Amino acid sequence: MVDKIGIIQEIQDTYKIIGRTEELKKIILAHSVGKNILIEGEVGVGKTTLASAVSSYLDSKFYRIDCAEETLTHNLIGYFDPPLVIAKGYIEDAYVYGPLASAMINGGCLFINEINRMPESTQNILLTALDEKILEIPKLRTIRANEKFFVIATLNPSAHVGVTVLGEALKDRFIWIKLEYQNPEEEIEIIKQEVNFDSQDEKIPKIAQEIIQITRNNTSIRRGSSIRGAIDLAALMTQYDNTSSTKNWVDAAVMALYNKIELEDGVNKSKKELITDIVLAVLNKADFQ
Repeated sequence: MVDKIGIIQEIQDTYKIIGRTEELKKIILAHSVGKNILIEGEVGVGKTTLASAVSSYLDSKFYRIDCAEETLTHNLIGYFDPPLVIAKGYIEDAYVYGPLASAMINGGCLFINEINRMPESTQNILLTALDEKILEIPKLRTIRANEKFFVIATLNPSAHVGVTVLGEALKDRFIWIKLEYQNPEEEIEIIKQEVNFDSQDEKIPKIAQEIIQITRNNTSIRRGSSIRGAIDLAALMTQYDNTSSTKNWVDAAVMALYNKIELEDGVNKSKKELITDIVLAVLNKADFQ
């Protein structure tokens, strides 16, 4: 039996991951029985960070593909380079391997970012590779995956533009792991880890986290800010001489959060007005006086 607790602790310590003990346990468990892993979560919850950390810990090469509507089969598998084909013919020296083929040959981790943005026709190419660990490349070869080959894919459930419904056959080949936002205490520690603070700035991480927390629960906001918003806000605030200034907090919050939130349809207030209201509400709380 693998010491999963020891592995998780080592990954957290080595790659400076705060929390995520349960999620790492599930990823390690799924990998230990040879399963493909689908991590679902909002933007900024750390899906890529966990996948990269696990891959690195396992001493596995990391092959990444960022999906979009334009992601076609050759982006995933590879292609024959036309000038080389003319010069040499359909041989291996004329072929440029894509991330799927490379991961299978070398025994690495194929990381598929936002798999639900991949067109259905491209998704279908994955089925045999995920299930039987075989990939056919016409006019070249049949690849049988190295035993260390594994796949981690991510999915953003809130994405609406340019997404494709995952086919049942593809979903059936993944173990599903959900990543929620972390608790406030862990997020505050992440902010402290990512931003350099002076002793007089101790209040900044807590205020920044409280502000983004409210954006996630505000009924006028469809998509609230991830931890990145709090990190950006905190970093901006460290550059002000007066970190108790309401105006400074509002200005910094608008800069940090404007592109990180999405309003519900029909909301009368602008993003700037909503962010200002949230900042004022947080600063007016007794805890932050």
